[in-house]
Amino acid sequence: MKIPDILQPYLEERGLTLALDKTKITNIHDGFDFLGFEFKRYKTRNGYKSLVKPSKASIKKFKKEIDRRFKLMNGNNVDTLIDFINPLIRGTANYWKPFISSRIFSKMNNYIWKKTYKFLRRLHPHKSWDWIKRKYFPPYNDGRHKDKWVLTGPHDGIHLAKMSWVKIKRHVMIKHDYSPYDASKSEYFMLRDSKYKNMPLRLG
Repeated sequence: MKIPDILQPYLEERGLTLALDKTKITNIHDGFDFLGFEFKRYKTRNGYKSLVKPSKASIKKFKKEIDRRFKLMNGNNVDTLIDFINPLIRGTANYWKPFISSRIFSKMNNYIWKKTYKFLRRLHPHKSWDWIKRKYFPPYNDGRHKDKWVLTGPHDGIHLAKMSWVKIKRHVMIKHDYSPYDASKSEYFMLRDSKYKNMPLRLG
């Protein structure tokens, strides 16, 4: 019996259907992308481990949008740039944070830094880097992060966010034999839902 044939009765009981044109059946060792994440099983020293991390396509899309926004901001001041870029950085980081993203966050910080450097050089072509540094990179310490390379708007005092400031909060997998349709497990799912609803979203 094929997998779609097994799933269809289960879905029909719940008023759902399986869209075969949007369904892919593959081996977890080959991996697959879903909603911007790569799901794949890797071989480790302690056996196999399934990992979820931002997909290559999702990372490429983010970088492309960063490029677009920096280009649109050519000729604008730093405060305007920060206002335009920050929602993208924070939104993407919060979307990626439940999974393995720390290394990606660091790489994206470096990518954004290169864009920032070029933007400032174009904005002040006749100023030295020391002048630019004094104007836009004052000492930064918010009590949780201490950094001398945080882009700061000279008029509004706002800061360009860093993805690494967003704390990774891993998603806790549901026990493999538990189902929300099992009445005997209602307390388990109630406590689990309560935990996630009350979890604060910190931007670092």
